[in-house]
Amino acid sequence: MGNLSNYIHNESIGVTSDNTTSLTLTFLNIIPSTTSTETIIKSGDVVNVICSDTGQLISFTANADVNYNSTRLQFASTTVNQIILAGSVLLINREKKFDRTHSSLQYITFSSQAAAGELWKTFSSSGISNHSWNTTMTDKGTTVGSSQITSISTAIQSVGIVVPFACELIGFRATIYRVGNFQTAVGLFCGTPAYNDNATQDFTLRAYAAADNSAGPDSNYSQRPVKAEDLTRSHSLAAGDIILPAFNSVTNDGGNARISYTIVLKTLKIL
Repeated sequence: MGNLSNYIHNESIGVTSDNTTSLTLTFLNIIPSTTSTETIIKSGDVVNVICSDTGQLISFTANADVNYNSTRLQFASTTVNQIILAGSVLLINREKKFDRTHSSLQYITFSSQAAAGELWKTFSSSGISNHSWNTTMTDKGTTVGSSQITSISTAIQSVGIVVPFACELIGFRATIYRVGNFQTAVGLFCGTPAYNDNATQDFTLRAYAAADNSAGPDSNYSQRPVKAEDLTRSHSLAAGDIILPAFNSVTNDGGNARISYTIVLKTLKIL
């Protein structure tokens, strides 16, 4: 039977327009409840249907977008245990909808060129405006959430990538050109500078990936573009936090590394 918990944290986006005629379904005919021109369901979204006669909740994973004027919700073949009557309510997670309509992705792109080594290396006191990086750390940890670069000077803190509003770090994608068949890694270290204080500071690794050539056709890292990607994070950054990008050589080999970076942040629209 239906209960209040089926509706908590969910929002109605429409109803079914007719009765189903089978227990094996690949679509539902629907009437969206919005006149907005936005996409109301994205492929991959979970849509909950509350059956109008029994209150039973049945979930479907959409495999096509649904717009405000769509008449059909499509999904992979799904077997249900009852006929779904016209007027059954379609629900989607309210937080997911809010996130989709009130957030956007921001990209920060820059490049670096420097000799690689086992220790993390970041930019000079010119920040990302200068592609020549020459600040070598004393650290080499690669565990997201706990590894740190330590005792970072105020000169480097002051030219970190600062976020003006609270936002979320999604991660990065990088393209690496390495001289020598050696694997290179990229990391993003985050934290709060020691504002108004002449003090060093530690920063924690929040995104990490090593160069990945597993897709082929070559298995060599030398003198060809190889990707490193970590776009799986959801680390919260407060206004005034900074990001310190860095790279190192996984195998502690030398050779020049030229890297193009794109950092991805998710921001809320200011209404």
